Amino acid sequence: MWISNIVVSEQLIEQAVLLASFLDTTITWLGEVPAGLKLNSQLVHFLELFFRYHIHLFKGYLVMISSYMPVIIYSISLTCIPGLTCLLSYLLSFSVILLLHIHCFYAYACNMYSAQLKALVSLGRLVAGVKYNPLRGRVDSARTSGDQLILGTLIFSTLLFLFPTTILYYCVFSAVNMALVGTQMCIVTGISIIRTCPIGDVIKVLCKDSSVICDVMIEPLARQTDNSTETAAHASPGNVFVVSAVYKTLGACLRQTDLGNYKLSFKEIRTKCMKGQIIKISF
Repeated sequence: MWISNIVVSEQLIEQAVLLASFLDTTITWLGEVPAGLKLNSQLVHFLELFFRYHIHLFKGYLVMISSYMPVIIYSISLTCIPGLTCLLSYLLSFSVILLLHIHCFYAYACNMYSAQLKALVSLGRLVAGVKYNPLRGRVDSARTSGDQLILGTLIFSTLLFLFPTTILYYCVFSAVNMALVGTQMCIVTGISIIRTCPIGDVIKVLCKDSSVICDVMIEPLARQTDNSTETAAHASPGNVFVVSAVYKTLGACLRQTDLGNYKLSFKEIRTKCMKGQIIKISF
């Protein structure tokens, strides 16, 4: 048992290192004029050094926790006796711990993109001779001096030429983080379905058990003198409504799950992505 825990922990650490190496390769690709895009070489070099140092820190973090992984996995194997939901919950926690650097990269890119976007909007209004009035919630005209206009134009031009590089890094790390969040949401959905779905009844439906699904047969017994007929009804196992019953059961379980706090509409996701806001989903 202890040897198998060591093997599993080594496999997890190895996969996490491979993912870090993949991010390192992605950062190298971003620094080599990807898809023929003309990026700012100085900013690309700075971001490459920044993210590579973070990957170096993450590999040191993996080395630090690798000695504790067999004990953690052994504890998990003991506590997973209650059922599959406990195992999936631990898997979700492990994905958060071992893939922490992906969320950090996404947060860095979001903050950089959001700050630069806000600065461009404010400086664009300065160049246009207007300003935002937070009290009335509208844009009013503003008086600016020549020095303010020249300085604002210089900073606006500099940020505008750096913005394509920022957008590229933001899009790449947002896509990686959304893939991670989607995987975690699938695990959360599976846990909620298992908690609310009557697994035993679903198995009975699939096995055509007469206690949950059947065909009702009505047969005449004898004809009476007053033109009335006595009938008898009995149930026999059949294959009607099997797919419909399973589909309705799973649909009802999804409606009863506690995923209300995790649901985001496409419009909300699009707005957050355009504004550079971090998409937070608490598990």
